[in-house]
Amino acid sequence: MIKKNFIILTVFLFLNSCGFTPIFNVEDININISKIDFDNNKINRNFAKKISAFSNQTSNNLYDLYINSYSTKNIATKDSKGNPSIFTLQLKVDITLINNNNKKELKKSFFENINLNNNDDKFKLKITEDTLINQMSQKILLDILKFLASVR
Repeated sequence: MIKKNFIILTVFLFLNSCGFTPIFNVEDININISKIDFDNNKINRNFAKKISAFSNQTSNNLYDLYINSYSTKNIATKDSKGNPSIFTLQLKVDITLINNNNKKELKKSFFENINLNNNDDKFKLKITEDTLINQMSQKILLDILKFLASVR
C-alpha cells in the first residue's frame, strides 16, 4: 500500500514539474461547431460526442460539421485450405466542415488500416475487431482535432 502511494505521488510530482500540458485544449481550436450531422452508427456517434467537447463556444467562427465513417474487413491472406488467415481492417472517416458566415466548404478524409490474424473463436475475433476499431478511431480523432485546430 505504501509502495503504491509512493508511486502515485512520484508520478504526480513528475508530471507537474516536467511542464506537462495536454495536447489539445478548447482554446487551441478556434471554431464553434454549431451543428454536427452524422449517420446514426456507433463510430459516428463516438466522433460527434468527442468533437463537440472540443468546440469553442466563445468563438465567432461558426461551422457545421458532417461526419460519415466506413469500416471494412477484407481478407488479406488465406491458408492452404482457402480459409482466411489474416484480415485487413480499414476505417475511413469523411468530414465536411461548412463555414456559416461565407458558406465555404472544407472536405477531408482520414484513413487507418490494420492487419488482424484470424481466430477460430469468433467471439474473441469480434472483440479484437472492436478494440482495434476503437484504437483506429482514437488515432483518426487526433488527426481530426489537428485539422480543426488548423482551420482559420
